[in-house]
Amino acid sequence: MENQEQKKKKSVFRRIILPVLIGIAILLIVVSKLSSNKEKMDANAAITDQKMTIFPVTVAEPTMETISQDFELNGNFIPDHQLSFVSETSGRVRALNIENGDYVKEGTVIATLDNDQIRIDLALAKTTLDKAKSDLEKYERMVTSGAVNKQQVEEMRMTMNTADAKVKTLQHDLKLTTIVSPISGVVSNVSIEKGSYLAPGTAIADIVDIKSLKMSVKLLDAQVVRVQAGQSVNIVPDLYASITIPGKVVSVSPQADGSKKFDTEIRFTNPAKTPLKSGMTGKVKFTFGGTKEALTIPLKCLVGSIKSSKVFVIEDGKAKLTKIEIGAVDDDKLEIVSGLKQGMKVVKTGQLNIDNGSKVKIIK
Repeated sequence: MENQEQKKKKSVFRRIILPVLIGIAILLIVVSKLSSNKEKMDANAAITDQKMTIFPVTVAEPTMETISQDFELNGNFIPDHQLSFVSETSGRVRALNIENGDYVKEGTVIATLDNDQIRIDLALAKTTLDKAKSDLEKYERMVTSGAVNKQQVEEMRMTMNTADAKVKTLQHDLKLTTIVSPISGVVSNVSIEKGSYLAPGTAIADIVDIKSLKMSVKLLDAQVVRVQAGQSVNIVPDLYASITIPGKVVSVSPQADGSKKFDTEIRFTNPAKTPLKSGMTGKVKFTFGGTKEALTIPLKCLVGSIKSSKVFVIEDGKAKLTKIEIGAVDDDKLEIVSGLKQGMKVVKTGQLNIDNGSKVKIIK
């Protein structure tokens, strides 16, 4: 009996308890292995993360240099006179005398509208006016004899004035049917053709006068205080880099725009031997003479555009985005008016990979 009881216990142990113990042991081994693997993965991730967040950069330090007080700016050429004009009356185009590219002088007839009805109405209005004038003269003679009173004379005078106003209105309408060029220049964007019906406000064409051109540039604070209206400048077109065209500053805005720059307009005569077109580009050179000591950095340190001047400065191993104010701009360097000082480390290359606060490593 005792042997059978022991046999049953052994059988239960082998069939139930032992497999459970083995399963628990395997589970503990697996958990331990996974935990160890996680620690290794976390350690590897930390190393990888550290590698990815430290960016190599090169730097430059702001230095004092002797620089020219002259400066130059880029800009586009625009016409001194440009007009997009429209029809002032209604009517069908009877004749069109212009094509794109034609040169027209001020006052040249460029189109005529059908005006037969206006001429008929004008002839009738003139007849009515003549009769009103004649009647008024009769009434003025008759008032002395008492045949008519002064009120009747005044009523007749009003009738004559109304008829006169009608004639003048129709004469004006007739004049508008002959469309003339308001300025001299080259025709472009002709929007009508013979037979077109025009309503008041219908676009007709553009006329561009490029005998003289303008150039609009934007000056910084340090530049605008040195520039005055009437000042002579030199313009070098990008198309003809070997020639210099004299120009004059015609206006300097008294107020900065949204980018804290001052609009400045320059006018010059379009050279006959090397004619320029509207929309071409060039440089304007402002010459003052002399030199000055100024803090400078390489141009390639600049982040973004000159309109919003910023650089990355290295502080405690991190890149700090710093706003700066620029003076003169040379081919490869910038004059620093404010925002930097000597001894600072300014990122020269590697800016594309970093943001404000990024960890960096200076390389040579």
